Amino acid sequence: MPTIDELEELGNTAVTREGEVDLGDDDVMPRRDHLQMVVLGNGTFATHPLRQGAEPTIGRDPRCDIKIGDKSISRRHAIVRVGATLTIEDLGSANGTYVGGKKIKPNQQMPVNVGELVMVGDASLIFQRRARPVRPRRLWTHDYFEARLEEECARVHRAGSAFALLHIYPDRRAPESFIEETLAELIRDSDILGKYGPHEYEVLLPDTPTANAEEAVRRIESKLAERGIKCRVFSACCPRDGYSSYQLAAKVQAAATNGAPASVSSDIIVTDPQMQNLHRMIEQIAGSNIGVLILGETGVGKEVFARAVHRASPRASGPFVEINCAALTETLLESELFGHEKGAFTNAVAAKPGLIEMAHGGTLLLDEIGEMPLATQAKLLRVIEESQLRRVGGLKERTIDVRFVAATNADLETQIATGAFRRDLFYRLNAVTIVIPPLRERMAELEALARAFIARARPRQNPPPELTPEALGLMRAYSWPGNIRELRNVIERAVLLSDGEPIRSEHLPGEKMRATLLARSHPAMRGSDDEQQRIEQALLRAGGNQTQAARLLGISRRTLVNRLNEFASIHRPRKNKKRAQTDDGD
Repeated sequence: MPTIDELEELGNTAVTREGEVDLGDDDVMPRRDHLQMVVLGNGTFATHPLRQGAEPTIGRDPRCDIKIGDKSISRRHAIVRVGATLTIEDLGSANGTYVGGKKIKPNQQMPVNVGELVMVGDASLIFQRRARPVRPRRLWTHDYFEARLEEECARVHRAGSAFALLHIYPDRRAPESFIEETLAELIRDSDILGKYGPHEYEVLLPDTPTANAEEAVRRIESKLAERGIKCRVFSACCPRDGYSSYQLAAKVQAAATNGAPASVSSDIIVTDPQMQNLHRMIEQIAGSNIGVLILGETGVGKEVFARAVHRASPRASGPFVEINCAALTETLLESELFGHEKGAFTNAVAAKPGLIEMAHGGTLLLDEIGEMPLATQAKLLRVIEESQLRRVGGLKERTIDVRFVAATNADLETQIATGAFRRDLFYRLNAVTIVIPPLRERMAELEALARAFIARARPRQNPPPELTPEALGLMRAYSWPGNIRELRNVIERAVLLSDGEPIRSEHLPGEKMRATLLARSHPAMRGSDDEQQRIEQALLRAGGNQTQAARLLGISRRTLVNRLNEFASIHRPRKNKKRAQTDDGD
């Protein structure tokens, strides 16, 4: 039990505990109405925020606002009143209430000074003003959180560490500011706190083993409950529950929906004739083991189509493993793909299977295959042709049974011409090619996609928020250079800002969207002077290089060629010879 001197010292200092945010004295500004009560007893140490106007009861009864499980405490021992003056009243307790060493009479309010020692039975109470940071802990957007989640997944591949993902669903009746403040106290400075939606939070716990993650879940639930907030917390751990952000999010969603599997098909809207043809193709090729090459701009949903191929195949019960070939250096990429033996290189303290081995009996998605180094391409080709794999630093051949699906937004044929990609590997991967059109070329699906993302962003709200005609009109007039990924992010932002109300144009990034007119997706606008002028300017800036011009316009080279064929009168500057030596050929 601390001495009185130690307790009085505690009354003048900020309380910090392992795993909580340190609110020290640097760069902080006290607030007069920001009080907390520290409870110390036999093995008890807890803090309780005290809001202006609150009247929490103290006692052993579970119905008390502040429950202290000590036999010396009466079932209803005392009540604290937070007003212009802070007071405490004894409710006729057996062992009495003491303020400053003096016992107070029952049913009489006694003023209490901040930092003054109060005894209720054998428990000690200290009231203190808690300093708050001038800049509170950052509450990150879902977009940023998702990017950090993907970075942690890549770090696990490189370093073999572990982390946890938490989704928190607190009682919607509790003020969000109070919930966010409490969560900020309960997590470490290195953790990432994000807001998934209204009264929905997500937490990334780097360098956290599975056992520690489970303890963090129990701790958050109990602390919020201690402060009168009911909540549900669900977790997924990497690598236990998966190696990708998608697998971890699916695990959390399945737990939140009472074990029902997370639906991926909600991301695929099939109304456009082009998309219907692609899905018919998937059904035709899924049963075979031939390689599939998925082409399309960034954000069109290449990973979603790769998963569709996997789900429709006899390998659906096997693993689906993915790797971004552009996210790792050549050495790390080789180690991640093929695995390594103990002592194969510095820090290889144990043998580790590669992702190809982990995909045995299933499907491996090689995302951004165009960024794979030539040396790694040669080794991959051998694995595909022989179904045999040798780990880095190993001598033993291992038989593998994997279906390879590759995806890229690069022009592989141009890379082959420049020597940046192996022709033989291209033909191995290119048994079937799926070219996913950008969103601006299938605008008929825009509304259905938007409504699907709205429903996913607010899964517990029925019916989901409406999409007003003005907002839909603004979305249809935008070219969506980021494709489906950009649409999803815009919708999640709009759902968050609308807070359950109909989504209007002011909930969208209107300034950016109004700056880009959609001419390419409406036949009536094709051939307009505005679009023709923009194409001519892009070709001029690119020195006649069509690949570079397409990048400047935010479209694929194939789309640009189609537009050039439509615009018979367009001026085509000759390719600058000096630029042609360095740019991709056409």
